[in-house]
Amino acid sequence: MRAAGSLLVVCLAALVVGACASTKMTSTWRDPAIEQLQFRKVVGIALTADPTLRRLAEDEFVRAVGATQGIAGYTLIPDEELRDREAARARLEAAGVDGAVVYRLASVEERERWVPPTTYGGMWSYWGWAGPQVWEPGYLTTDQFVQVETAAYSVGDARLVWAGRSQTINPSTVEDLIDDVVRVTVAELRQEQLLPAASR
Repeated sequence: MRAAGSLLVVCLAALVVGACASTKMTSTWRDPAIEQLQFRKVVGIALTADPTLRRLAEDEFVRAVGATQGIAGYTLIPDEELRDREAARARLEAAGVDGAVVYRLASVEERERWVPPTTYGGMWSYWGWAGPQVWEPGYLTTDQFVQVETAAYSVGDARLVWAGRSQTINPSTVEDLIDDVVRVTVAELRQEQLLPAASR
């Protein structure tokens, strides 16, 4: 887990990409044996060695879910106990939470893409090529793909009930990445009725 946390710190700190970010779920799974389950008190946990990133992600989870149902994991599990499964289990059970949504960075990839040259002109110049023209040469650009795994557990029996992987293309900041990932995954959990609908 320490290696994954270090990767998160290094990769996310280097996100300086000008393109607009977009986040979508690339895969999801739900335990087919569970027909009806909705968490009443759910904790969000970001598995990272960076305390600041952890708080950003877990606070955003509470904002997305709502303070009446959502709890930031750092308020229950100190940073130094995050890698201690038994200590974490004891703290969650003592707090009476029935659900846990856990986020983990899966991968960061960079891919080069060729943007072909483009010629712009006045409307009628396209007919006779006889007007002012603007030409932009082709160029190589690099797109960044960040994948985050999310898993939802029933705390009472430590059962995995839902899992998903999201992909964000060209996040401009760490905060935007976190906001997008949390927003998309919470929407999926609501669609699966594992979380209550958003209050109006």
